[in-house]
Amino acid sequence: MNERFSEWEYPEIEEGKPTKYNWVVQHRDNLKLGFKTDIGAFTYINAKYGVIIEDLVQIGSHCSIYSVQRSITNRARLHLEKTVRLGVIAL
Repeated sequence: MNERFSEWEYPEIEEGKPTKYNWVVQHRDNLKLGFKTDIGAFTYINAKYGVIIEDLVQIGSHCSIYSVQRSITNRARLHLEKTVRLGVIAL
């Protein structure tokens, strides 16, 4: 993974618009993105109540991440700790 991300830079994130890697964030001011993260294309992140993604986290394509559930009144910050893999198959 180190070689793959030797020139990694923080992506420009605009509210509700796809990044150059084709993933989207709503409530971007509530997103804390770690160093050398890998977020797959067509992933959606809703950070209404806060999302923290630490360093070296991998998120597969087509994932949906929410800090809020519509069916109940849960309001909780979502925290993906360092090196977590979500929806990713590593061979």
